[in-house]
Amino acid sequence: MFKRKYECFFILEPELSEENLAGVGDKLKGVVETNGGTVVSYVPWGKKKLAYPVKKRNYGHYVLMEFASDPELVMELERNMRLDERVLKFITVKVDEKWDPEKEVSAPKSAPVPSDEEEEASREESEEGEADEGEEEEEE
Repeated sequence: MFKRKYECFFILEPELSEENLAGVGDKLKGVVETNGGTVVSYVPWGKKKLAYPVKKRNYGHYVLMEFASDPELVMELERNMRLDERVLKFITVKVDEKWDPEKEVSAPKSAPVPSDEEEEASREESEEGEADEGEEEEEE
């Protein structure tokens, strides 16, 4: 039987210790596994600056989790994240309608983690692009 593949990206409190971060991860992986899902990958990206303040926080621990399950599991996972005060924000996206674990074996196991330098460079490029657009509009 095929399952759907999902990506869940969430941001955790910046003040959490390594033990608490692992505890939240174990809890969310447990929710997936006890409800008949399979955790494909769990990649903590580390503590990064948020684009805008969330719940009066400027930093957060970013985590990307990929899992395969039935659609009902997504509602249960998101309910658990809403109830857990350590989770600042989350989003779950359907990646594949029919996930085949045999095909996943040949694919890489983890997503690339963007470095702080790459984020700064992309942020600067987008700001420069916005400034250039504003100058073009003034000339017209």
